[in-house]
Amino acid sequence: MNGQDTELEYEYNPRVTVPEFADYFARLQRLSEATRAELPNHQEDVPYGDGALQTLDCFPAGDADAPVHVFFHGGYWRSQDKRDYAFVARALVPRGVSVVVANYRLCPAVTIAEINEDCAAAIRFLEDNRQRLGLGRGALTVSGHSAGGQIVARLLTRDWSGTHPIHAALAISGVFDLTPLPGTSINDALGLDEAKARSLSPLHEPPPPPGIPLRLAVGGAETAAFHRQSEAYHRHARVDTPVAAPPGRNHFDVLEALFLADGEAFDTLRAVTGA
Repeated sequence: MNGQDTELEYEYNPRVTVPEFADYFARLQRLSEATRAELPNHQEDVPYGDGALQTLDCFPAGDADAPVHVFFHGGYWRSQDKRDYAFVARALVPRGVSVVVANYRLCPAVTIAEINEDCAAAIRFLEDNRQRLGLGRGALTVSGHSAGGQIVARLLTRDWSGTHPIHAALAISGVFDLTPLPGTSINDALGLDEAKARSLSPLHEPPPPPGIPLRLAVGGAETAAFHRQSEAYHRHARVDTPVAAPPGRNHFDVLEALFLADGEAFDTLRAVTGA
């Protein structure tokens, strides 16, 4: 790669800046296994579409009026699985919030645009079926990490042809401007050119509706590019609360700061979900 590409790779590929990333994945996988054991009433692999990856894991809080929080994992639209993110339910469910962890099809088998459609289909399915699934009829909120941040932002700006289904949102370490990605190895799976990248970038779309509270977060130790992305989207979306940046947290363990009850940024999640 040329010098500019090397810089982009450093800034946008967290596996370069956090070489022990596999250790973080392993820790969250163990935590997710423990969460499934502690919340035995959950339902796994609930289909919202015909594809093998168009499925949801549902963790009901056990109250007919419970709010519902939906989490979209990261992995640069090309990897990761909902099973490894069950831990996001462990602090919310005991506080009366039902949690849904979503899978979606992955690049290069599908495009990012098709992934965005999958996630919208998951929200529509939940709106139609969450009471049947025992999740509750309270406010529906969403969060997403990394690629999931882009997913959340595009769900907010989507034309739902009626009442917007999302009541509040949290975007974590999001990629809101995809135009740098064609200069990285990440694009091997994504297949973006500049025009496609721009068309999929929330920073190049109208801002989300002002009536939907949005919060942003990024690990304090993440690269400057991830901080710039969140700060730029913060301005674009006219968010009225500062970007949460828990000190020392990288692209992988920032989720622990937000989703675990003893995490230093857990109040950010509580503000979104009402937990």
